[in-house]
Amino acid sequence: MTRKKILIVEDEVITAMSLQHLLEHWGCGKCEQVSSGKEAIEKAMSEKPDIVLIDINLRGETNGIEVAKQLQARFCVPIIFITGYSDEETIKEAKKIKPVGYFVKPLDFNKLRLTIESVTHSQKKNLKQEKKLKQKKNR
Repeated sequence: MTRKKILIVEDEVITAMSLQHLLEHWGCGKCEQVSSGKEAIEKAMSEKPDIVLIDINLRGETNGIEVAKQLQARFCVPIIFITGYSDEETIKEAKKIKPVGYFVKPLDFNKLRLTIESVTHSQKKNLKQEKKLKQKKNR
């Protein structure tokens, strides 16, 4: 798997640590974990993640959907939701920000890995296309 910076936004410490360990085992690259929306924004500003895995139900003032909206608006980063909620209203709200994945706990790790690999492949393809366009412009 291509190495990426992945931000895990999860307030359940054991879940966050398990995800971080699993992603590092897969060779995903640098994984950072935070437990609140405020920390997620701050960490995204300093680390510029390539992908964000975020729980919808976070402790604190802001839920994961609102944090994801802010992250997308500021950093154009792909969002993968990881949540215990699969009710119609939550899914409807989450869909509005067009996440690249939505996983209900307990997680299907094979599907999560495929989603991350797909995002990574798409990002690599887009970078190559941008590079070609820049080269054409420079000529």
